[in-house]
Amino acid sequence: METFHYEATTREGTIVTGRIEVDSERSAVNRLQEMGYFPLKIVRSIDRENVVGRMLSSVRGRVREKDIMTFTYQLGVLLDSGFPLDRSLSILSELSEKKKLRELIKEILGQVRSGKSFSDALSKHPAVFPLFYVNMIKAGEAGGFMEDTIRRMATYLENSQGLKEDVRSALIYPVLLTIVGGAAVVVLLTFVVPQFTRIFSDMGESLPLPTVILLSVSDVLVNYWWVIVLLAGAAAFYFRRYVKTEKGRRSWDIMKFRIPVFGKLFRETAVSRFARTLGTLLGSGVPILNALQIVKGTLGSDKIAEIVSSVRESARKGKGIAEPLKNGDIFPSIAVHMITVGEETGKLDEMLIKVADRFDIEVRNSVKRMLALLEPLLILIVGSMVAFIVISMLLAIFSINELPF
Repeated sequence: METFHYEATTREGTIVTGRIEVDSERSAVNRLQEMGYFPLKIVRSIDRENVVGRMLSSVRGRVREKDIMTFTYQLGVLLDSGFPLDRSLSILSELSEKKKLRELIKEILGQVRSGKSFSDALSKHPAVFPLFYVNMIKAGEAGGFMEDTIRRMATYLENSQGLKEDVRSALIYPVLLTIVGGAAVVVLLTFVVPQFTRIFSDMGESLPLPTVILLSVSDVLVNYWWVIVLLAGAAAFYFRRYVKTEKGRRSWDIMKFRIPVFGKLFRETAVSRFARTLGTLLGSGVPILNALQIVKGTLGSDKIAEIVSSVRESARKGKGIAEPLKNGDIFPSIAVHMITVGEETGKLDEMLIKVADRFDIEVRNSVKRMLALLEPLLILIVGSMVAFIVISMLLAIFSINELPF
C-alpha cells in the first residue's frame, strides 16, 4: 500500500484535499471517483517519518471502539434533529478531533453521496464497523427506522463500553499493587541482598537454611535473569501459538470456563454479550436466523458458538431458542427462564436486553467480590516475600555472633 496526496472537486464545486492509501495511482483515481470526487491532482507521498514515529502516530490515530460509540451517538442526535444523513455525516467529519476518524467519515460521506447505501459504505470498513453493526443499519434502512436503529446501536455500544471501563477501573489498583510489589521484591533480590553475599561468603554451611535459599534465589536472578526472560517469552509465544491452532483454541475455550472464580466471570460476560447483541439485532428488525448467525461470529468462543448453532437450528425448525440454551452448560437457569418468558410473550428482544442488564450487574458484582479477595491476597503475598527476605537476612546476621573466632 502507498500513500497519495490528492486535490479533487465535489459535485458542488468545492475543492477538497487529503490523502488515501491504495496500491497504485489508478486505484487512487478509482477510489476518489467512488467517493464522489473528481480528481484534479494526485501525487505519491514521500514519508520522511522514522519507524518509531509512524508506529506512535498509528497508535494515537487509530479509530477505537470508544470513537465509534461517540460517532454513533452524535449521528443519532443529528438524525433525530431532522438533519439528512449526508448533512449529518458532513457535520461529524468536521467535528471529530481524531484525524483518521475524520478521513473515515469523509470517505463514507463520499460513498453515500455517490449513491451507495449507508450500510454498504460502512461494510467497506470491517475493521472499524463489525458485521452486526452493518446488518443493524441495513435492517434499519429496509424498515425505514434508521434513527431508532442508530439509537439502539448507540445504547448497545455505550453499555458495552461502560462495562469494559468499569472492569478496567476496578483492576487498576491490583495491577499497580502487583507491579510495585513485584518491583520492590526484585530490587531487594538483585541490589540489596547481593551486598550481603560478600559478608556471608566465608560462613559456608553455618548460614541458616532460609538465608541459603534467599542467596541462591538472588544469585539465580542476578546471573541468569536473561534465561528467565527467555523462558517466559518462549512460554508466552508457544502458548499464543498453541491457542491459535484449532485444537488449542478449543482446549483453552473449554478450560477458561472451568477456572475457579474466573470461570464464573467468563460465563457471565458471555451470557451478557450474547443476550445484548441478539436483543439489539432483533429489536432493530434483523430476522432471527440472520441475527443468530451474526451473533455466532462475534462472541469469540467456539463452545458458545456450538450452542448458538444448535439454537439457530432449533429456530430454523420453528422451535424455541430456550431449550438448546438450557441443554448447554453455560447459560444459567435464570437466563433461560427469562428468555422462555420473552418467547411466550412475544417480547424476546426486550427480555434479552433485560437478561443482558442483569448479567452486566452480575459481572460488576463478581469483579468487586474477586477484587475484594485479590487485593488483600496480593498484599499478603508481597508482604510475606519481603518478610522472608528481611527475616533471612536477620537470621544470618544473628548467626554471626554464634560463630567461633
